[in-house]
Amino acid sequence: MQYFSNPEYDINDPDFVAVYDDLPLWSAPFGLMLFDTVQYRPDLTVLDIGCGTGFPLIELAGRLGDRCRLVGIDPWRAGVDRAAHKIKMLKLQNVQVREGKAENLPFEDGRFDLIVANNGINNVDDPDKMLAECFRVARPGCQMVLTVNLEGTMIEFYRIYEQ
Repeated sequence: MQYFSNPEYDINDPDFVAVYDDLPLWSAPFGLMLFDTVQYRPDLTVLDIGCGTGFPLIELAGRLGDRCRLVGIDPWRAGVDRAAHKIKMLKLQNVQVREGKAENLPFEDGRFDLIVANNGINNVDDPDKMLAECFRVARPGCQMVLTVNLEGTMIEFYRIYEQ
């Protein structure tokens, strides 16, 4: 990734080390499908719904480069704070995160060229309202790439989580 080769990073800084390999493996297979589906182009404005602690938002930033602008949104304050810390440590000037719900996006109409959600729509209160909001903030020709774990697909994970 381009952001790991930046000579400005102190690779021995404990904060940098803490965010270096922090990948949520439970969602990685969905994220890989998302990355394979995205149509990579220069100068995209990207929205990541349900960005949590920053995956796939930060990975997309590395793949798209600094000519693109990326915004992540999530209602989980602690997740947004962690993502913001990673963004700061990686010195990503074109990426930001905001606390908020997908059913009430705080963005103007027609802002985004690409909208992604890696299992981010599984936990919204009103999926129809979330989709309406996505269409509202999408530019004409916007690509939407949404992954969803269907009922039963991660049953082992949820059983372990419950224990």
